[in-house]
Amino acid sequence: MKSKTILPLLLTVILSLTLVSAAANFTVSPTSLNFINADNSKSFTITPTIANLTYHFTFPTILGKDNIAIPFTPIADTLITGVTPITITVNFGVDYSKLNIGGTYTGNLVITDTSNNANNSTLPITFINTFCKFGENGTTLSITDVQVSNNDGDDTEWSPLDEITIDVEVTNDGTEKISSVYVELGLLDANGKNIVNDLGDLSNKKIKLGSIDSGDDKKTSFTFKVPVDFEDANYKLVVKSYKDEKNLCVSQSSSLSNTYYESITGARETDEQKQFVVDNIIMTPSPAQCGDKVQISGIVVNIGDTDYEDQVKVTLFNKDLGVNLEQVIREDFDQGDSSPIDFEFDVQDSIKEKSYDLEFRVWYDYDIDDETYGVGSDKIIKPIIIQGNCKPTVTETANARITAELDSETPEAVAGKQVVINANIKNTGSVETAYTISVSGNTAWSSLVSLTPQTITLAPGDSKDVSIVLSLDPTAQGDKEFSVKAVYGTKTTEQKVALLIVSSQAGGQAFVEHIKDNWFIYLIVLINVILIIAIIAVIRRMLAPKREEYQ
Repeated sequence: MKSKTILPLLLTVILSLTLVSAAANFTVSPTSLNFINADNSKSFTITPTIANLTYHFTFPTILGKDNIAIPFTPIADTLITGVTPITITVNFGVDYSKLNIGGTYTGNLVITDTSNNANNSTLPITFINTFCKFGENGTTLSITDVQVSNNDGDDTEWSPLDEITIDVEVTNDGTEKISSVYVELGLLDANGKNIVNDLGDLSNKKIKLGSIDSGDDKKTSFTFKVPVDFEDANYKLVVKSYKDEKNLCVSQSSSLSNTYYESITGARETDEQKQFVVDNIIMTPSPAQCGDKVQISGIVVNIGDTDYEDQVKVTLFNKDLGVNLEQVIREDFDQGDSSPIDFEFDVQDSIKEKSYDLEFRVWYDYDIDDETYGVGSDKIIKPIIIQGNCKPTVTETANARITAELDSETPEAVAGKQVVINANIKNTGSVETAYTISVSGNTAWSSLVSLTPQTITLAPGDSKDVSIVLSLDPTAQGDKEFSVKAVYGTKTTEQKVALLIVSSQAGGQAFVEHIKDNWFIYLIVLINVILIIAIIAVIRRMLAPKREEYQ
C-alpha cells in the first residue's frame, strides 16, 4: 500500500523538476518594453543557460484607434550557440496619431525555445501616447502638482456650465535656469479628440510661465465653463509643460489619477428642477440710474438629461422694481440646446438706491392641450445695482391732528343738559390712514350720548369733523376736561378739551344778564316788529273795498 502511494509522489517530483529545468533555460531583461510617443524601436536581452537553443518570437496584435493594428517588423528565429547574452531589437511602425493621447495599448511578445514549446517567456509591450508631441523629453522639468476644482459638486464630475479651475505647479529640477517655459491644457473626449477649444471662457489653453530658476517652481491657473453640450461620458484632462517640445517636455505627474491624465466624468443634470438655466446674463447699463431703461440679454440652456418639446417660458421678476416680464420660446429644447433671451424695463424715479435681486425662472415640460408648464426651474438670481438720479425717498409716516370746539347749538355747557362738541381730525402724515375715534376722561361728570362717525379714513392732508354729544350730570359744575383720541396702527393722538359747566340756575340768570346787556338791540327789534305790523294793517285797510253811500 505504501509503494502505491510513493510512486505517484516520485513522478510528481520528477515532473516538477523537469518543468523548472525547462523554465530556467533562459531569462529576459528588461521585464517589459514601454514605447512612448516617438519611440519605434526597443531592445531586450536574452540570456540562455543552455547552449545551442533556437528562439521563436510571436508578436501580439495590438489595436489602436479605429481598431487599426500597430504594425511591426517580424524577427526571424534566432539560434544562440553559446550562453552569452544576446540583444534583440524589435521595431514597430507606430503612427502615434492613431493612438489616443493618454491611451495605453498593451500586448505580450512571447519568446519560445523551439526545442521545447513549454520553455517560453512573456515580455509585456506597452504603447503610450502622451500629450507631448514628441514624447517625454528631458528630465529638468516636472509637473509637481495639478489640482482640479469644481465650484458646484465633485471636482472630477463635470456638468454643463460648471465653473472649473485647474491649478498647475511646475518645478525646475535642473541645475540651470530654464527660460520661456509654457504650460498647456487639453481635454480629450471618448474618441481621443482634444476639445479644449470648446471650453467656455477659457482665455488661453497655453500660458507662458517665463523663466524658472534652478530648484524653483511656478504656478498658474486655467479657469473655464463646461460646455452646454457636455455629454454623459468619460474624458481625460491632460497637462504638459515645455520649453521646446522636441527637446524638453513633460506631461506626466504623480498628482494625476493616471500619471498621464486625470479621469473626468461628464454628468448631465438629472434633477428635474435644474434642467434649465439662464446664463451669460448681461445688463445695460450697469449700474443703472433711476429713469434708465435697462436692457437684459442672456441665453436659456437645457443642461439636463431630457429633451423637451413645443416651447419653454422664461420669466423675470422683482416686486420692488415693479418688474414682472416673460418671454416664450416656441421651439423644441433638446439636451444642450440654447436660445437667446431679451428683456427691458424702466427704472422708477422714486425707488431706493441699492442692489436688487432679479429673479429668473424657466418653465418647461409644456402640455399643449392644457397650455400649462409641468416644471418650473429653481430661481436664478442676478443682482442689479440702482445708483444715481433717484428722487429723495419719502418716508411713509402716519400722523394726525385734533381740534375741538363747542357747537353753535350749545354755546355753553349747562349742568343737566346736553352739549355738542365738534372735533376735527386731520391727516398730517404722508400715507392714507384709517383712524378710530374715542372719548375718555368724562365719565365722572357726564355720559357719552353719541360719537359720529367712530372710524374715518383720510388721505394725506384731508380732514373730517366728528360730532360728540355729552349729557352733563345735573350736579356737574366748574372746569372739566376730557380727551378726544384717534388710534391708527400702533400710534395714538390725543387732544384735551376743556369745558366750563354752569348750573341750570346760573344758566337762567345768565339769560337775564344777557337781556340787560343787550336791551337796546332788543328794543330796536321790538320797534321794528311793531312798525311792520302797523304797515301791514294800513295796507290791508287801503286795499279793503269801500262801502256805497246812499243819499
